[in-house]
Amino acid sequence: MSRVILVSNRLPVTIRRSRGNGQNLSMSSGGLVTGLTPLHAKSEGVWIGHPGETPNQETSAELAKRRLVPVEVPAREFRNYYEGYANSALWPLFHYFVERCEFDPMQFAAYRSVNERFADEIAKIAQPDDLIWVHDYQLMLVPEMLRQRVPGVRIGFFLHIPFPSSETFRVLPQRTQILRGLLGADLIGVHTYEYAENLQRSFRRLLGIETVRGELRYSGRNVRIQAHPIGIDTDELREAAFSKKADLYLLDLKRRIGDRQVVLGIDRLDYTKGLPLKLEAWRRLLSGSTRWRRRAMLIQLAVPSRENIESYHQQKDEVERLVGEINGLYGSPGRIPIHYMYQSVSKEELGALYRLADVAFVSPVRDGLNLVAKEYVATRDDGGGVLVLSEFAGAASELGESLRINPWDIEGTASQIERAMEMDYGERQERMRPMYHRVVQNDVHRWVERFMSALTEPEVEEIHFPPSLQSQVLAGTLAPQLSEAENALMMLDYDGSLREFTERYEDAVPTDSIIQILRDLGGLDGVKAYINSGRDRETLGSWFEDVPISLIAEHGSWIREAGEGDWTRMGPPPDLRWKSIVAPVLKEYAERTPGARIEEKSSALVWHYREADDALGEWQALELMSVLEDMLSGSPVEILSGARVIEIRQQGVDKGRAFEFVNEAKGPFDFILVTGDDRTDEDIFARMPEGAFSVKVGGGQSSARAAVGSPGSVRRLLRALIEARRGPAAANSD
Repeated sequence: MSRVILVSNRLPVTIRRSRGNGQNLSMSSGGLVTGLTPLHAKSEGVWIGHPGETPNQETSAELAKRRLVPVEVPAREFRNYYEGYANSALWPLFHYFVERCEFDPMQFAAYRSVNERFADEIAKIAQPDDLIWVHDYQLMLVPEMLRQRVPGVRIGFFLHIPFPSSETFRVLPQRTQILRGLLGADLIGVHTYEYAENLQRSFRRLLGIETVRGELRYSGRNVRIQAHPIGIDTDELREAAFSKKADLYLLDLKRRIGDRQVVLGIDRLDYTKGLPLKLEAWRRLLSGSTRWRRRAMLIQLAVPSRENIESYHQQKDEVERLVGEINGLYGSPGRIPIHYMYQSVSKEELGALYRLADVAFVSPVRDGLNLVAKEYVATRDDGGGVLVLSEFAGAASELGESLRINPWDIEGTASQIERAMEMDYGERQERMRPMYHRVVQNDVHRWVERFMSALTEPEVEEIHFPPSLQSQVLAGTLAPQLSEAENALMMLDYDGSLREFTERYEDAVPTDSIIQILRDLGGLDGVKAYINSGRDRETLGSWFEDVPISLIAEHGSWIREAGEGDWTRMGPPPDLRWKSIVAPVLKEYAERTPGARIEEKSSALVWHYREADDALGEWQALELMSVLEDMLSGSPVEILSGARVIEIRQQGVDKGRAFEFVNEAKGPFDFILVTGDDRTDEDIFARMPEGAFSVKVGGGQSSARAAVGSPGSVRRLLRALIEARRGPAAANSD
């Protein structure tokens, strides 16, 4: 494999001072180090990062031996870069804490300077065949800087924290610099589809760059944006959690705690983790029910974090004040409702705590992913635990069987904690087991493999924006060609192309004007007219029963020629066993999304959310896409996201295949016009022969030759072409 250059804020080792001027070197802990170390070893690559302490001669030699390259930064510049801009501007903003942001131009200057130092170090050693993987929010300018220094190298970037909504991101004074910095990468990875969508919207809103299926064109290159949720090292975690040392620690805990239920919280002491809200929810539970004061306890482990930053000192003071208040109010001799620990613990102690806990209480107000939730699930192969999880943690998109909470809803959170403690073992198993298998199968090593596989994928052909034309201008180009054609084909999409979208899917019935246009088209000598739609054949057949045009239904699954009563399947019967797996998932998401519904077609299933609340519908659609892609990996299906729909269809069944079927049966054609508005129409645009004319309805990237603004423009174009073919008497106004 190619050599991989890994780039992170800190090297994967810790340099500690020993007696005299000596130094000790030890591997750092954490999921990122665990996941990337095998890749570093296998590729014989280089890892670049800040060393923390300035290495002495002996330590420098050891770093070189391990292929670790330190980026040395003056202490003051590093403070302004790390404690300043990275953690006083980007960190709070990306977690939606705008009120905590400090936008100091001097700190941004330090941030840029340190990013340049990293880019310089990478450029010194980078070779054309290297793969470079840059990590996290501290280094968001590095991809562009590196692209300028080593233009042809392949660069991946991964953001380990949330990417906020475009409305929030716009607050950042240096927003365009950050976005352009990211665009130096070939692949930008984030944890969830929500973050990917937020990033794409920021590119569109702030830089005017459109994306198609997570891909955009920038400076002559294709840049992809993908969701790759990180996993944990389940083998290492379980080895520690079920070690003899962990067993002894667990026995001691059980002896001291007795028969009380244990609710476990493990968080870095960071304001994004919502610890004060968590404690208030626990207070609410205890105040409303005296039995839980005797029968339950909260063990809260607060891991020290960024102790040099004043706001973190304030957070610690507030948390400890609340713990004291609650213990004072609801404690009794020998029984306190909160056991609070401000410390780090060993892997074995951590594993024992996971095994002990009846309930894991993970309630960040915003978190990029949250590995604590996954770690708890991975240790509970007995199926006996319950995970209570904030909907604002990225992991919520993967751990759908958890009890979700809004941490700002104190009453609701307390109620869910009580529900968790009262849950019977059968329901606990039903919820925990699918999450356990999902976490184990998608560990940190699988995450590395997936990202590197995506980074090394060959670049697809260039995406372009078709020129947007007025209907009369386009008609002026096409009318003479149609007039001279002996065998012409018009293949028209329906929803969003010939007919405007409606709030309810079933309300988009053809208007009298559309019916008249299609009658006129069907009556033209030497012109074969088709509606090529994703609609089911029953709907199309009833709408156009007496219209003399041919119909293609369900993206190329069925065809009914004009004048014929029966539908014919195109191609062999599909393998539809996947439907029985997907249907219950779609039903579940429809039930928890008011306004969503399911449509079943012969070769597809469709989840519509046009009638759902905008925010909820988009949230659930993003999560559903993630679930389906994981569930159907390797299955003979495609998952498409369209205009407020998600469609799962049989692989190889598309509008392009339908065109080829018609072209082979009825062609050759000396005039071809096709129209469409969304992803499903790109299948037919891509198959157009030379000389054919494809028209995209609406804006955005497309392989179509031209674009028009609306279905109204399509109708005006068709009337003009009808006039050109048989005279102006056919024209009717909208």
